[in-house]
Amino acid sequence: MAFLDKILIANRGEIALRIIRSAKKLSIGTVVIYTESEKEADYVRLADEAVNLGNGDLNSTFLNIDKIIQIAISTGSKAIHPGYGFLSENPMFAKACEDQQIIFIGPNSEVLRIMGNKQTAKSLATRLGIPVIFSREIDLKSPDPDEDQLHFPAMIKASYGGGGKGIEIVHNRDDLKRQVEKSARTALNYFGNGELFIEQYIQNARHVEVQLIGDNYNNIIHLYERECSIQRNHQKIIEEAPAIFLSLELRSKILDSAIKIGKAVNYSGAGTVEFLIDEAENYYFLEMNPRIQVEHVVTEEVTGIDIVSEQIRIASGLSLSISQDEVIIKGHAIELRIYAEDPSQNFTPSSFPVISVNFPKQSNLRIETDITCNQQIMTQFDPLLLKVIAAGKDRESAIKLLRTEIKNLNIIGPETNTRYLEAILSHPEYKQNNITVEFCKDNHKLLIDNYIKQLNPDHLHFLIALSIEKFYFTHVRPETSDPWKYLGYWRVTDQIIRLGINGKLVSVEICLRDTAKAAYILNGTKHWFKIVNESKSQIGIMIGANTKQLSFSIENQNSMLISCENQQHKISFPGLLRSYPETIASSDNTSDIETGEIKSPLHGRILEINVKKNQFIKKGDLMMIIEAMKSENRILSPKDAKVKKIAVNVGAQVTDQMPLIYLEDKL
Repeated sequence: MAFLDKILIANRGEIALRIIRSAKKLSIGTVVIYTESEKEADYVRLADEAVNLGNGDLNSTFLNIDKIIQIAISTGSKAIHPGYGFLSENPMFAKACEDQQIIFIGPNSEVLRIMGNKQTAKSLATRLGIPVIFSREIDLKSPDPDEDQLHFPAMIKASYGGGGKGIEIVHNRDDLKRQVEKSARTALNYFGNGELFIEQYIQNARHVEVQLIGDNYNNIIHLYERECSIQRNHQKIIEEAPAIFLSLELRSKILDSAIKIGKAVNYSGAGTVEFLIDEAENYYFLEMNPRIQVEHVVTEEVTGIDIVSEQIRIASGLSLSISQDEVIIKGHAIELRIYAEDPSQNFTPSSFPVISVNFPKQSNLRIETDITCNQQIMTQFDPLLLKVIAAGKDRESAIKLLRTEIKNLNIIGPETNTRYLEAILSHPEYKQNNITVEFCKDNHKLLIDNYIKQLNPDHLHFLIALSIEKFYFTHVRPETSDPWKYLGYWRVTDQIIRLGINGKLVSVEICLRDTAKAAYILNGTKHWFKIVNESKSQIGIMIGANTKQLSFSIENQNSMLISCENQQHKISFPGLLRSYPETIASSDNTSDIETGEIKSPLHGRILEINVKKNQFIKKGDLMMIIEAMKSENRILSPKDAKVKKIAVNVGAQVTDQMPLIYLEDKL
């Protein structure tokens, strides 16, 4: 390398790990920054140096430009890689680097200024003859002018935003007036700027983005395109490369337009140009993201190009290592974003610690994550837990690999959107590639159905078998697959046991007289099972011809958590080991509608309190907003009532199940 020997990574989590990996390949030292709550994180452990930012909100840690610049200077870091999010698109941060002669691994501050404002970027595209969607800035004091070319539905967006934050679809002028204040507040909180614009909403569109790489010698190439049409609430959750629905003519137009925009600003580094395509195959420039993208990995999988290494090489003063003719697409890749959120509760962030996770091990499967067991989910950060990327010879084989392997992920701890993603992968329209950005909205009920159904009867048998194995067999045993060679005192006679499965009692008879096979009787039918593999927290069980992999975590002497095909279950043993103090049942920890005690459903910060003491409210009225994991979570009244007491203040940090408000019936 020319002169880079150490870089500061101004980010965290999986993208920090990703950058460390490429830097090590290039023999470049790395410095990371972290908050006190993440001092044991993998990215902190694997970096060459780590600097503690202390505690506090994001403005005093990962968004503190002065502090980060001083850390770079004090550690002798000659460059800063911003990753994605945080300060990655902030022109003031890039300018601060330039002023201190620190290399910003990305475009210069002027390019960030132009592309960071979506309206300015659209003006550039218009001058270049590239189609754009009609839009205009919103005057926050008077958002609804008398004369307007805009037609409804329309979309409010943050001028300096990204990641779906601050976006709202409005269907009439009354909607517009109501939503502007909310979007402006969100934009100010997450991007430091509350400016908004509104654009025509194109229904049933598809979202395609082009990956660009440019060096400092006027060389710029594309790495073809990705499709990002599967979005929930305007947030991408599945991305794939290439976008196979594109005709050769339309692909050529989009790639040429992306290159034209990159050349117009003399773009340097990795960046993405985004487009919408309507039902008539008209395409429109949407925005440019002048940074690495979360979904860059699918492009790496189909091109074989390490995009992060290219970023670092370019920042070191080297030219591109590949030419446009050398970029060849091979196969198909799909990425799933797995979030710590509960689809059954309107995707409320789930901040329980990760207790166990099973990462599939397949050569064509790539896992990008920073989660480790017993790791607390930090509510001030995005709830992205991990990315699962499958590569195949074609789209069908990539989907098949994901559908097969994701079933055994089995995260224990936070609720996740894993089964939601499974439902998308198995949907006929997705498999046939008949998708738009409205796919998730149009199929909402079907996609969350798995989260609200009762216990899968098939799962019940595996839960029973695992419970018997872990709590009714002794665990000091020889190396054998025959459980009867290591049975404890239960071997004397048949035994009826009671299991609490998700709070419901199930009576099961363990069969001990037939020593040929382990078996139990449920509802008069005998079932045999066999343990086919086992590790510290994973187990494979065969019942009949069916084998499933489960994750488990023993909580104490008479309860355990189990995940079977990404559905979590709690098993208790009410008749076992009652003398142990750990087995005393905890009191109900949910909001009690009858007594009027309303508890927090998650960890977070009180953003708004919309009621007052002694106020009369109706069922469904907004009482409070809790901010967690970059989202606003609305607490609604469960009944008509009078506000008796408010237990928290605006700005307070709350934990899961903490009392918020006490209601009483109207007199």
